[in-house]
Amino acid sequence: MIQQSHKGFVTVITLVLLVFIAACGGGGGGDSVASGGIGGTGVTSGTVSGFGSVFVNGIEFETDGTIRDVDDDTDISNGSDDDEVLGIGMVVTIIGTVNDDGVSGIADSIEYDDEVEGPVAAAPVEDLDGITKTFDIFNITVVVDRTATVFVLTDYDTLAQNDLLEVSGYFDVDGKLLATRVENEGVWVPGDSEVEIKGEVSGFNGVDTFILGGVTIDFDGTTGFEDLPGDTVVNGQFVEVKGILNTATSIFASRIELEDEDFGDNVDNISLEGIVTDFISRSDFRVAGQRVNASNATFEPASLEASIADGAKVEVEGAIVDGVLVATEVEQRGGDVRVSATVETTNNVAGTVTLLVVQGQPVLTVTINSQTQVEDNRDEEEPFGIDGIKSGDFLNVEGFVDDNGNFIASQIERDELDDIELRGPVDGLATGGSTSAGFVSIFEIGIETNAATVFEDGDITGTEFFNQVSDGDLVEFKDNLPADGIADKVEFED
Repeated sequence: MIQQSHKGFVTVITLVLLVFIAACGGGGGGDSVASGGIGGTGVTSGTVSGFGSVFVNGIEFETDGTIRDVDDDTDISNGSDDDEVLGIGMVVTIIGTVNDDGVSGIADSIEYDDEVEGPVAAAPVEDLDGITKTFDIFNITVVVDRTATVFVLTDYDTLAQNDLLEVSGYFDVDGKLLATRVENEGVWVPGDSEVEIKGEVSGFNGVDTFILGGVTIDFDGTTGFEDLPGDTVVNGQFVEVKGILNTATSIFASRIELEDEDFGDNVDNISLEGIVTDFISRSDFRVAGQRVNASNATFEPASLEASIADGAKVEVEGAIVDGVLVATEVEQRGGDVRVSATVETTNNVAGTVTLLVVQGQPVLTVTINSQTQVEDNRDEEEPFGIDGIKSGDFLNVEGFVDDNGNFIASQIERDELDDIELRGPVDGLATGGSTSAGFVSIFEIGIETNAATVFEDGDITGTEFFNQVSDGDLVEFKDNLPADGIADKVEFED
């Protein structure tokens, strides 16, 4: 089972409940974390997608007076300074009230804790498509995505060995951390740089040393302990360690904290975003480490009900009963469809932008909703949303196709002008040709191929590609700058 910690969850809930009790003049019993069901008080866990309030899982939370716990630093929001403390792409947990409309609410508390902070062990390795890179921080393999990951004080192309990075994200079925946000904290200086690591205690010598994921942890009387009886550790405990990294595999701990690994046995209302792991059936899988039963849930899009599997990024809504999240809704996040192109028009009222992918071909309409994460990588404008997108802007978009054939954006990044790319289901009837000349159509947008077009990184010819391609296959084409409407690269995507 993949472990994804939910740090301090019980502590924050207790604090919020005490506030409620003080305000209401009393309290009640029971072991349920939240009450009220849909439209009531509950838990929302997912990535921050916008500000002007705080947007998480498509809900706009008002935050005036909200308790914020960010990497163990606690303060109170004034309702307008959240973008100075939090950031796009951070995975947070909110306790608060969701209104009956399902898209607005009031946050009583917001908690953020990164999954790991430490130096990049070796130079990142890029995949053949130039879309993702992998590298290790301590015992964790981190995967960053050129478009989907938010980069702060660094970028996809400049990541390097010994960069000291703070990473937020979700673990996949292989235990890899799929980064939603990466922030550069400088360069590792042995004996000086502070790091954070989580894991299961092993090899405790009974005095002052234990092992955490292959890293030796030393502590003494100056080390602070939280939620650990006797100010010590026990083998098997899941803890977070903060301290100074003396060597690549040795940390002196300034603080050791017992981590909560779940949301509790009973939560009446929860919205949880994450990666599907340990999938057995729709009635038995995990999201962000939480066991889920979605046998009676509604899926959006409907096709997700048949296609859901390990690796899918989803949001699950429902209630936790006896430790199992009984889902009422499962919605797709992320997606296999991608486009990088220039904005032709915007419609803030309809929540759409159109992109010109190939001159003379139909534009591609992209739908933006309250769950879309919008980021400005070009000018680093914050907060940034659809109203900031203008005609002529260059966007990188990731999303999925809904049941009505609409392209729904999960993430949008404004960037500098770059090569034109489109990945989506191919229109089989409109696609055909040979090595010397052909035509590839995706979303009714066609691009020509010629003898210079490279198919499958040169592994097959154009004729072989056109003989193999079928309607609905996921295909990507690329038109290098200066764009001329002729594909420089075409390939199948898994």
